[in-house]
Amino acid sequence: MESNESYYRRRAIQEIVAARHAITANAKARRRLLAETYVRRLSELTGSDESFLLDSNPARLQEFA
Repeated sequence: MESNESYYRRRAIQEIVAARHAITANAKARRRLLAETYVRRLSELTGSDESFLLDSNPARLQEFA
């Protein structure tokens, strides 16, 4: 079974990538908000600041997945 930490990190990365590929401004905003939610939950779980994921280069995101 996948741990909560792995789940939140994976979902945050998926939403960040989806936001970058979204076509409309509304879709980008919605995906970014979801990504921020997952990053916040991940930070609460790990006790560390994970917000760097939101500004990471998409190629580097795979390092954290």
